[in-house]
Amino acid sequence: MSLGSNNPLWAVIAYALAITTSALLLRFFPRLQRSVQHTGQQRFSSVDGLRGYLAFGVFVHHTAITWIYLHTRVFDVPKNYFYAQIGLASVALFFMITGFLFWGRLIKHGRHHDWLAFAVSRIFRLYPLYLPLLLVVILCVFYLQGWTFEDEPLVVAKQVLAWLVFDRPDINQYPQTGMLISNVTWTLSYEVFFYLALPLFGMVFVYRKNWKQAVLCLLGIYALYQVVGWEHSLKKHILMSFLGGIAAAYWVRRPQWVAWGQTRLAACIALMLLVVVLFMFRKSFATAPLLLLTAFFCIVASGNTLFGALTLRSIRWMGEISYSTYLLHGLLIWLLMHRLPVVMQWDIQQPLVFVALAAVASSLLIVISSLTFLFIEQPGMLAGKKTVRWLRQHTPLKTTQSVKDDA
Repeated sequence: MSLGSNNPLWAVIAYALAITTSALLLRFFPRLQRSVQHTGQQRFSSVDGLRGYLAFGVFVHHTAITWIYLHTRVFDVPKNYFYAQIGLASVALFFMITGFLFWGRLIKHGRHHDWLAFAVSRIFRLYPLYLPLLLVVILCVFYLQGWTFEDEPLVVAKQVLAWLVFDRPDINQYPQTGMLISNVTWTLSYEVFFYLALPLFGMVFVYRKNWKQAVLCLLGIYALYQVVGWEHSLKKHILMSFLGGIAAAYWVRRPQWVAWGQTRLAACIALMLLVVVLFMFRKSFATAPLLLLTAFFCIVASGNTLFGALTLRSIRWMGEISYSTYLLHGLLIWLLMHRLPVVMQWDIQQPLVFVALAAVASSLLIVISSLTFLFIEQPGMLAGKKTVRWLRQHTPLKTTQSVKDDA
């Protein structure tokens, strides 16, 4: 079996290494076990388990892209449907998870939604890990350029500011700076747009008052789309994936639908739909695959564990660390598969060398993500909760209901 065969078995091996690493970490570190127990008690634990598969799927996708680049010097989506979709479909499902969780909270709490906690928690969820990553990217750029300024310092400062809002201009004229992290931050632009637009969507569809308010909110959403789109070129067909999560938020409020969604038949249908998307479509952000992924996600959101695949302790932990996995895997790929072979004078185009490094990356990614979750993400989320309490104590604004927000 050659790497050029695009055999899904390579992905299966990578997942096996990651899951094994996660299981070993859980076995020998009790602190991780406590986090997994907490995750398993949540209402949508199947969704949390799904995150683990999705984040690692994006890593597999970018590893395949790296193999293509090493032989063609072109960064391109794999022509093989499976290795293209394992990343694209994972991102689409991530957007559905966002739509599902936050729209569900909007439906549940209505006018009592705690927008202060929501806003603060999103900032402290995204940035505590992103800022150190950005610092590493800047250091790598200047190291590769001999610690010299190719642009004026003020210009470099503007480039860094653009990165702070998840744009990815070249820093200090280093070509394709975003490829140091596989350009993964493009999805955060869509997440941020959804967060900013959520109050306006809520006033239109959840706690509407009158038609004038609805019109003003829709105009506000359009203006926000244009403002965010100036830098990030938001695409409507990608934004459609959030609708799948919103549909699931209504699905889980129908007891009869949830009951069916938890059956073995539903699990078989969900897996069949996923296989169809992975092997029969090249794109995920199109009407047909998004509808199939929405049906798949509704079944998972119902609490279906897909025959236990979503409730494995190792997978639940991978779901817990999914943001670290997603955000850091591009840098790890760049270090191991672009820089290390240069330093060690290895021929990375040789299949055995590439496979060996990919195997190391599969396990190392879980270890690094576990560390960054424990020492950066968790403290960041805790700081966000403390900030909310401080703001409530020092501002006259009061909310009638506190909303737990730790997604």
